[in-house]
Amino acid sequence: MPYRAGKGKYKTMNYTKEELLKPFSRKFLPPEFSVTGVDAIKPWVDNLLERPLHSPGELLDWLEDYSELEAALGEDYNLRYVAMTCDTKSKAKTDAYLQFVREIQPKLSEWSDALNKKFHGSPHRAKLDTARYGRLTLMISVSIELFIEKNIPLDTKLSEMSQQYQAITGAWSVEFDGEKRTMPQMSRYQLKTDRTVRESAWRATSARRLEDAEKLDALFDEMVKTRHEYALNLGLPDYRAYSFKSKLRDYTPDDCFRFHDAIEKSAVPVVRRIMEKRKGEMKLDSLRPWDTAVDPLGRPPLEPFKEVSQLQRGTGEIFNRVDRRLGAMFNAIGETMDLDSRDGKAPGGYQTTFEERRIPFIFTNAAGVHGDVTTLLHEGGHAFHTLQCRRDPLIWYRHAAMEFSEVASMTQELLGNGHVTVFYDDPAAAKRAMFEQLERTVDIFPWVATVDAFQHWIYTNPQHTRGERAAKWLEISKRFETGVDWSGLDSNIRKFAWHRQLHIFEVPFYYIEYAIAQLGALQIYRNYKNNPQKAVDAYLSALALGGGKGPKELFAVAGVKFDFSLDMLGQLMAMVEEEMAALK
Repeated sequence: MPYRAGKGKYKTMNYTKEELLKPFSRKFLPPEFSVTGVDAIKPWVDNLLERPLHSPGELLDWLEDYSELEAALGEDYNLRYVAMTCDTKSKAKTDAYLQFVREIQPKLSEWSDALNKKFHGSPHRAKLDTARYGRLTLMISVSIELFIEKNIPLDTKLSEMSQQYQAITGAWSVEFDGEKRTMPQMSRYQLKTDRTVRESAWRATSARRLEDAEKLDALFDEMVKTRHEYALNLGLPDYRAYSFKSKLRDYTPDDCFRFHDAIEKSAVPVVRRIMEKRKGEMKLDSLRPWDTAVDPLGRPPLEPFKEVSQLQRGTGEIFNRVDRRLGAMFNAIGETMDLDSRDGKAPGGYQTTFEERRIPFIFTNAAGVHGDVTTLLHEGGHAFHTLQCRRDPLIWYRHAAMEFSEVASMTQELLGNGHVTVFYDDPAAAKRAMFEQLERTVDIFPWVATVDAFQHWIYTNPQHTRGERAAKWLEISKRFETGVDWSGLDSNIRKFAWHRQLHIFEVPFYYIEYAIAQLGALQIYRNYKNNPQKAVDAYLSALALGGGKGPKELFAVAGVKFDFSLDMLGQLMAMVEEEMAALK
């Protein structure tokens, strides 16, 4: 099926598994091509660099060949990354990943810059349709501007340090209740009605994390130093300036600070009211860190599933109830998921794309709690994004800006929330699950503001000491705190609480997007309540545009506003509070 840009593209899609996962044959690379090393790649890079381009048509053919090569390389990298995160204890898998990072990636950075310059310098580029190729031209122009050869070894170093973070946190486990348990498995104990058990589990996991606090702090010191050097090499004042430029952000640090203020004034009070009500329901003088996840009325933990297969099947049914197209997409990718939690598996969850096949892969650490349902709904939304724009021949347009990519995922948490009866026969349990999800929807805002404000300070004060960093974290945390009592606890636990946030280590300045996206998702949810069909149609239409448009335009196509003002946040917080009141 030929690619057709613009609104309504999703309407042409046949939502069968065969069509959704239809393979794309190579037109440039031979079938036997594989990424064994730089020598295998070089002839195809040389072909692209040396090929004469005599017309706009030849330039477009060349661009699609460049995209095909990028996809083959991207798939190889992602396969290695997936293998490594699924089994961080495997030396062979770690070595295969590091081989790409150390031996292949540095050369690819150099070649990509040369290829980008060939495209940018072509006299035929000016004749291309700006509506279609304007965004790509911007991406490539910024890539050229931000490339310098002396940063290649720093890229390698940063990738290696990210792998070290994965290895350290992937090894976190605790001997508890007679068994060795992973951190996701330990999270189940925070849902136990026995407060003594909750406290014991919380202290055990906190103590385990503190064992690596010195190691992680030292690793982060080196990351900050390396990133600052990276920015200075480009003539930029700091890594924040690099991040905003590289992410093509059309909003400023001051806009982020205003958003922090809006969160402090609008979202934080809502969370504090939730916590105050929880404290009263639990008949406690103060809420401790181990009191924030358990059911405040003393009901046993929700158990939506026993086996991962039930989680996968039930989530597929939720998507089907929201819209049959969503159910078809989720069920089509059932074989490209790794959902259970086990020793040696990296923590967290993510969705990545096998770039050449253009098929999503979902990674989670399910432990049998309702949060696992939310996580899979979230990652499913990312997968829908991949599938909706997979027919675009340009790899650069098969990924959108993060502000909208997270709309794709967070929307599904909200739309799916009304259908959790799939997992619960008891209507009261379903209502409870829905209420808890709405609580999490609000609770994300203070944490995002804390993490984002922390990163602004870190990278504009790169010479800070560890003590100054810890003090700043505690200062920012206090600004957005929501009523939890930390008194009498080891001060190091709170001081190093940020160590468990992967984004701070691996993808700096990728976090404010979650809060911006939540505003978009809440608006789509509001539209869905008024007109489900129209809301999902607009959502899918925006997803189908991939990265061909900027975030503001994608929000508009989805039928919502790119607006993180106090007024917008206040409207949406009021809506959520009303919904929560209706569920009680």
